Amino acid sequence: MKKNINVRIFAFLFCAAVSLCGAIFAETADMNSSGVERYAIYIGSNSGGKNNARLLYAGTDAMSFQKTMSEIGGVPESNSILLLDPTKDKVDDALSAVSNAIVQGKSVSRRTEFIFYYSGHSDENALLLGKSSYEYSQLKESISNVPSDVHVVILDSCYSGNFIRTKGGQRKKPFLVDDSTVVKGYAYLSSSSALESSQESDEIGSSFFTNAMLTGLRGAADTSGDNKVSLNELYSYAFNDTLARTESSSAGPQHPNYNITLVGSGDLILSDISASESALMIPEEMTGKIIIRDSFGKLISEINKTEKNPVYFALSARTYTAVLITETDTMQGNFILKKNQLLKLDRSYFNSVVARTEHRLRGDETVNEAENFAENEENDRALEPSGLSETPVPLEIKPFHFMFAGENGSNVQSIISIGLIRANDCIVNGAQVSLFSGNISSVLNGIQASGIGLDAGVINGVQAAGIYTSADIVNGAQVSGIFNSSGTVNGIQGTGIYNSADLLFGVQGSGIFNTVKDGYGIQATGIFNSARTMNGIQAAGLFNISGTIRGVQAGSIVNVAKKVTGVQVGLINVADENNGIALGLINIIRNGVHDAGIMVDTNGNIFTQIQSGTNHLFTTALYGSSPRYFFSSGGNDYYHFFALGLGTRFNCRKVSFDIEALFYNTLCKDVVDIGDEIHDIINKYENDGKSFSDDASKEDKDRVEDLAEQFHKYTYPSLRFSVSYNLLSHFSLFATAGVDIRIEDWNDEAFDYGKRNMYIDFTAGSKDITLYPSFGFGIKIR
Repeated sequence: MKKNINVRIFAFLFCAAVSLCGAIFAETADMNSSGVERYAIYIGSNSGGKNNARLLYAGTDAMSFQKTMSEIGGVPESNSILLLDPTKDKVDDALSAVSNAIVQGKSVSRRTEFIFYYSGHSDENALLLGKSSYEYSQLKESISNVPSDVHVVILDSCYSGNFIRTKGGQRKKPFLVDDSTVVKGYAYLSSSSALESSQESDEIGSSFFTNAMLTGLRGAADTSGDNKVSLNELYSYAFNDTLARTESSSAGPQHPNYNITLVGSGDLILSDISASESALMIPEEMTGKIIIRDSFGKLISEINKTEKNPVYFALSARTYTAVLITETDTMQGNFILKKNQLLKLDRSYFNSVVARTEHRLRGDETVNEAENFAENEENDRALEPSGLSETPVPLEIKPFHFMFAGENGSNVQSIISIGLIRANDCIVNGAQVSLFSGNISSVLNGIQASGIGLDAGVINGVQAAGIYTSADIVNGAQVSGIFNSSGTVNGIQGTGIYNSADLLFGVQGSGIFNTVKDGYGIQATGIFNSARTMNGIQAAGLFNISGTIRGVQAGSIVNVAKKVTGVQVGLINVADENNGIALGLINIIRNGVHDAGIMVDTNGNIFTQIQSGTNHLFTTALYGSSPRYFFSSGGNDYYHFFALGLGTRFNCRKVSFDIEALFYNTLCKDVVDIGDEIHDIINKYENDGKSFSDDASKEDKDRVEDLAEQFHKYTYPSLRFSVSYNLLSHFSLFATAGVDIRIEDWNDEAFDYGKRNMYIDFTAGSKDITLYPSFGFGIKIR
């Protein structure tokens, strides 16, 4: 009876354990399966062909849209493709790449969404991509073939309303980003109607429509106050803002259009302001037009705040200038937005009054200052704990500021500041010099120099120290002997040992190590570079690491990247995804070519080979010989073939085709004898403590030169065509057809070794050429 009870208890506990494990596995699977996965293609095409004026801002608009959607739009860098001045084929390749990525990611996402953004030229029938074009009907079909549940198409180009004309299209209520909802459909947004031109502006450095879209996505379109911007909110804001800006333009008003056919419930959320690394909160009591520009003066947004409710606005961490325009006054100020900060942009930040002539009445300013002071006091009391900002202390102007150890300088604005031990200022418009360290809490317009360490908020000039420099923003040069650190670099960051930056626009150079989160320009070092995203050139003496590289990644030994759109050059190249070229002896590309094989040819030779790189361009390394000499070098007639080459691959489901150009070297007894004689001549001088280059006789130098020139006689070029059939996921059969090339009096000796069963003779100029065809068959492991 006791045994029976124990068995029942055991059975109960076993079933409970199985149920618990099942629940845990289900929960784990649910955690590993994301709700919504977004993919995007961003295209900027400044060139519209010879009959159209070149645009100035289509490329930067596409880059800005990608940056915004990456920060707050739920589109990670790994799921986005940026194309600048592409051809139609490049666009098709990008659509195909996104389709493949969506298919591969179906198992880890419940729903997928695809965003297609285009900024550039178009006419009534097609997108104009430089010398090529993409007809609307073909584009619509290509986008529809992307296997995503939702398609959002945004076209910022002339006459783009023609794309929206679709039979049967009706506007239906979009859906909420809810992974439990099963929905399908599309949303087409265009910057203009079918008969209107789309316009860009030098004043805002962008097109009117894209600027309105970006401002709306960052929070200006959030009319519901839920810190999210929906498709409906975004279109409504972009329509009104674009129309308001273009009503009085010479090209006439611009009316954005839409066609939304999404089946489901709720509304499609396009951006989440709370996902930003930092944000502004414009309080409810402040109304008027707020113009925000970056430290270069580029317009970021114009927010027309009329309602008595707070507005949250997503921005990157950096320094900005803001102008507040109300019915009675215009005020200007600067603010520094730091990471993970929610900054309340109240009137206390607008400390510079831009006076209006008709209102400059004596006594009004005093009243306004009193009103502003009372209002600021009220705002301070209403502030939440996060993002607290004390009322600024009035600046004390000191053209020449001298101090011993930097005391009491946090509210000083100076032209020349000198600290015997340490200099401390709020703003310097000239130079700050100290023996040991310097600190500028706000802005430097000029030069800051110290023997040991420097700190500054914003640098518009040069910051130099013997050991260490630090700044939030650099618009110029930041130089130190050992270490530099900056939030944003717009210019040059150089040091002897180590550089660090969050955002780089320009050049980052060091003797040992560079690190940057997002780079646009050049990152160069003697040993090691690291970047999350690099747009430009990443070059190192030893190795590079990058999350996403768009451009060139070059290292003498190792390059590592997650995603490459461009070129990797190094001894070893590693990437999860490379959609360009990898040039190296060993290329480990997850979505590329990585084959090892063995084959036998019709000349009786056995070859082993390694192919690695991308489908566009891969490297091939071969070694071969007859079975008799494959593992040995005995006798006087032995030979070994070594070859390096480049190839390209075309894939068609289970079949692939390779075209390769190879260069063979024949290792035989004659080649070894030549090498031994050169070695003996050089060693004769080195053994006597002499230098061959400086002390060798003319006879010995001529002999070494003559022997070295004989090496090419044992080399020959070859062309090879291969076809492979993939039997299993990592196993293929392949066949080759190749031709070796012999040129009279240039490489005759190379063909004295090995057997060749077929040949074709002909004459080219004064040279006899012989082609030696051969065929092979082998197996590959992929």
